[in-house]
Order: sequence, then structure tokens, then C-alpha cells
Amino acid sequence: MRWRSLRKFPRKNYKNYLKGYAAGYRAGRLIGTASYHQLFNGTSIIIPTYNQFRYLKDCIESIRRHTPQSYELIIIDNGSTDATPAYLKSQAGRLRYKLFQENLGFAGGVNQGLMMAKGTSIVILNNDTIVTTNWLSNLLMCLKSDPTIGLVGPVTNNLSNDQKIRVSYKNKSEMQRFARKYNRTDPWRWRRTKVIMGYCLLLSREVFERVGYLDERFLKGTCEDVDYYLRIRLLGLDLVIAEDTFIHHYGSVTMRSFQDAAILNNSFFREKWGELEQIARLEAVMDSPRTQINRKSTDFYPSHIVVKGTETNLYWVENGERYIVQGADGFTCDAVKLPQLELWNWPIGGVISVEALRLKVSELSSPSSIKTEGCLVQTQGGEIYQIKHGSLHRITTQHAFRSWGFECRYMHQITQVDKNQFLEGFPIIAPPIIKADNI
Repeated sequence: MRWRSLRKFPRKNYKNYLKGYAAGYRAGRLIGTASYHQLFNGTSIIIPTYNQFRYLKDCIESIRRHTPQSYELIIIDNGSTDATPAYLKSQAGRLRYKLFQENLGFAGGVNQGLMMAKGTSIVILNNDTIVTTNWLSNLLMCLKSDPTIGLVGPVTNNLSNDQKIRVSYKNKSEMQRFARKYNRTDPWRWRRTKVIMGYCLLLSREVFERVGYLDERFLKGTCEDVDYYLRIRLLGLDLVIAEDTFIHHYGSVTMRSFQDAAILNNSFFREKWGELEQIARLEAVMDSPRTQINRKSTDFYPSHIVVKGTETNLYWVENGERYIVQGADGFTCDAVKLPQLELWNWPIGGVISVEALRLKVSELSSPSSIKTEGCLVQTQGGEIYQIKHGSLHRITTQHAFRSWGFECRYMHQITQVDKNQFLEGFPIIAPPIIKADNI
């Protein structure tokens, strides 16, 4: 009888199906939105991948074999044309994944995974790695041993910095035997460093929420890890190599074909951070006494700017608060796009009309304005600062200057005597470029 009724009223049943599907979709979105900030006490392991099915499969199997701790696997596929998509679909329910039609690059893939992550700690892992006995427990023990530790990485067999160690194994079985002897927890083998490579990185969710996402301007996987750890160091946090933890790294399997991208990435890195002398100036901030705890990325952003996130709202940022712009449809100046996560670092301070906003921007762009909060000043040596919270904040590079839309702002000229009347605050750096519209 049921079969006959379906045959008799197919159109009606199809309409009911569509209604039910739409209702279920809406309910699912509401539940997902409500649970967005609900975390689990475990580690989110994020692996971006592109056409490396065999390496990815080995990596995932090693994680399942050697990770007794609570974790979730998040695989971001950057448009693979090999067996990767079919494999991930076959693993539904055992891991979380997202398939893209285009290559988002390493940073773009990681960012999608970071957005999906629910763990209280996060691992960013290359697909050409094999993890080993005690790998995660050792890294977690190191990370949790000191609140000033921001980023932890293991040692490996194939790398270009001092995280590389000598090994003599010939195959995976010998490698795992080596790792079982090597990976014995030993805090005396945790070493602070100024450089850490991005093939395997562990950080806490709290640090992620303070530092934000990777910069997607870096193409296909070079320099984005250096950019990220510099930003973490600016927060006053340390990088640590856990020399009691070894994992195998096949070494640049994904990266060998990206040499042209590496050239462009190096060029952009210098544009964003400056030459070595300019980076060295930031060392004073990185290594300064941690009198201010819980620094956030937005502490290194300017004031008196217009920003936007994934929503339609525009915000005016002033004195550490963001104000919703009313009537923003009539505002023609470009807003700086920031990840939603970073917008949340500024509490809502109320609303501002578009007319009042236009007046503020006009005053900051006028030669007749006075040297006051939010204005730009330039020293006789050519350095540009913003007055923020009564202090001078140096804008690190021309890229940072352009990133915040300051080309139309008026710059007051000041003498060294004028400059000496101000304390100097944190430098102003460029925000990460996020290409995705869902972050």
C-alpha cells in the first residue's frame, strides 16, 4: 500500500520531501551556529593536502596507531585529482574533511581547518609526515608546562634547520623502533628557540584566538610558518623545540614543485616585514619583559580605522572598541577585511552614524587637523607613527601603511624633540590577508 500511495501522489510527496529537507537544513544550521563555540578537551589535528594520497593515508594511519589521546582529524583537500577525495569520503564518520575544487595553498587550507577545529589544542601537520609513539603526549606536556610557551614542534630526519637530527633507520619499521627509544619524556630536552619550522606545530586554542589565522598571501606553502611564529613571538610567547619528540618527515614532497611560489613568497615576506634590520627592531618587543600579559594581534593594529568581517556590518575602531556603523550603505571608503576572530578582540562600544564617521575620517585626512588621537605623524627620518592611547606606534613597513588604507590620511611632520615627548607603544603591523569569505 505504501508503494502504491507513493506512485499515486509523487508530486505531493516530493514537495513534502523538499519542505522537510529545507526545515532540516535550517535546524542543522541553527544547531551548528549555537554549538560553534563549544569545544572538546582534546586536540584538533589539521592536515592540508594536495595530490598526495599515499602519503596522506600513511600519515592518517600513523596518527590512529600512535595517538591514544582525545583528538579529531580535520583534512582539507586543495582540489586533489588523485584518489584523495574518494578516500576521504570512505572515511566519513572517522574524520572531518572538506573538499575544495581549487588549491587554496597551504595557508588557505590550514585556515579552513582552524575555522573547523573544536579542540582545546591544535596541531598543524604536513601530509608527508609519519607520527610516532608518544608524539602528541610529549608535545602537549611541553606546551602545558609553561604559559609563556606559544608554539611547540618536534625534531625530525629531514629539515633545513636545527630541528633535524641524524638517523640510521632504513624503513618504517626501523623508524618506529628508533622512535620508541627516542621519544622518552624529558623536560631537560625542551629548548627555546627563535625559529621553528611548520611541518608539525602545536599550539593552544587560547594562543590561536590571540594570534589569529595564517596569512593567505603566501602562496602554496613557504614563509607562512615564519610569518606565523613572528606574530606569536610579538605576543611575548616563546617557541620551543621538544627534542624528546621525533616524527618522520619525507621532506618537501608537497613543496618541490612550488619553487616559483617560494620566490614570490620571499619577496612578499620582505615587503610585509622589511629587511633583517627592521625585523631585528621587533626583537626588542618580542623579548621585552612580559609586563603586559595576554597580548593579542589587535594590540598591533592601529586605531581610528574602518573594518569589516564576514558579516555585512562595517565597524569603526577607536580606543580599543568597535562601533557599528549605521547607514553604512552610504559610506564609500574601503573597509579593511579582518577575520571574524580578530574582530571579536574589540568589544562593541556602541554605534556611530555614517555622517559622524565621515567627519572623523575627513578630520584625519585634513592638513588643518591637530596632532591628536588617531592621527599620523612622520619623523624627520621618514618613519611614520600613529598616535594611539597617547603613545607613538611605529608603522613597520609601507605594506602595513597601505594595508590599513592610510594613503589618504594626512601626516603631520614632527621633530625629534616632539617625538621625545611621547612614549613608544607596540609597532603596527599588517593584518593577515584572508581570501576566503567564510573566515
